[in-house]
Amino acid sequence: MPKLIRILGLVMLPAWLAGCAGLSGGSSPDAVVADGPYNIPKQIRYSYTLRNTTGALLEKAQFATYAPVRQTSHQKVKAIRTNLPYRAERDALGNELLHFDLPAIPPYGAKVITVTVDLLMAAAPVGQSVGGAERFTRAEPHIEADDARITTLAQSLREPSAEASAKKAYDWVNEHVFAETYIAEDRGALYALQSKTGDCTEFAYLLTALYRAQQIPSRPIGGYVFTGNDIVKAADYHNWTEFHANGAWQIADAQKGAFREKQADYVAMRRIAPDADNPLTAQRFSYAGAGWKSR
Repeated sequence: MPKLIRILGLVMLPAWLAGCAGLSGGSSPDAVVADGPYNIPKQIRYSYTLRNTTGALLEKAQFATYAPVRQTSHQKVKAIRTNLPYRAERDALGNELLHFDLPAIPPYGAKVITVTVDLLMAAAPVGQSVGGAERFTRAEPHIEADDARITTLAQSLREPSAEASAKKAYDWVNEHVFAETYIAEDRGALYALQSKTGDCTEFAYLLTALYRAQQIPSRPIGGYVFTGNDIVKAADYHNWTEFHANGAWQIADAQKGAFREKQADYVAMRRIAPDADNPLTAQRFSYAGAGWKSR
C-alpha cells in the first residue's frame, strides 16, 4: 500500500483514499463489441485526489499515470475516458502513459482525476510475438538470472518443453516461497530464493529469473486481478509473471497460485523492466511542476 505523498503543501491521496468522480457519457462495458478472440467485456476505474493544504495558489501542476497496456495476449483496450483532458504517450515497453496538465489548484482546494477504461479480454491467450527474446532472457537488477544459485535451481527444474519447464518452476516457487505483507523496497529474486519469503513483487521476480535462466522469455507485470468490473484501490495493485510459450504470452502468478488460469481476470497496467528508466514514481503515478518538491 503506497504512503501518503505530501508535496510542498499538496497532498496526493491515492485511489484507496480518493472518492470516485462521476463521468458523463461513455458506453457500458456490456455494449463493447467483441473483437475476435477478445470477447469478454471488462471495465476498470481508478482515481486520485490532489489536495492543496496551503493558503497559496498551486500553478502549473502536471500528473501522469498508467492506463492498461493497449494490447496483450489477454486484453485489448477499447476506450479510455477521463474527467480531465490528457495526452497519451507510450514508453519503450509499450506501456500507456496518460499525462494531465492540471488547472491551478486554489488555496485549500482539490482536484480529482478519474480514469475509466473499457477492455475486451480473451479467455485463452492470443498469439503475440516475443518482440525481442534477448530483452526478456537476460539478467537485470532484481532479476538475477545469471546468479549461480538461481541457474543451478533452474537447471534442476528443466523439462523437455518450455511450457513444462515453466510449470515446474512455477510449482517450486508456489510451494517453497511464503508470502509476507507488502514491502515498499524491491528486494529481488535472489532475496526471495534465499529467504523463502517475499511479497508479490519478489514472487514475480524469482519466477521471472528462473524462466530467464532457462532461456524462456519472461517479464514481471504490474496490474490488478478481479472478476468482472471493478473500481480498484491502490492496495489492490499486484505483480505477476508472464512467460512466452506456444506463440503467446502466458500468465503465471506464483503468489496467488494461478498458472494459466483465470487469465481474463488479470489486467496488465505495466510491463516492468527494473533496468529501464521508469518515468513514474510509486509504480503507478508521477507528479511535476513549478514549486513541487517531494519530501
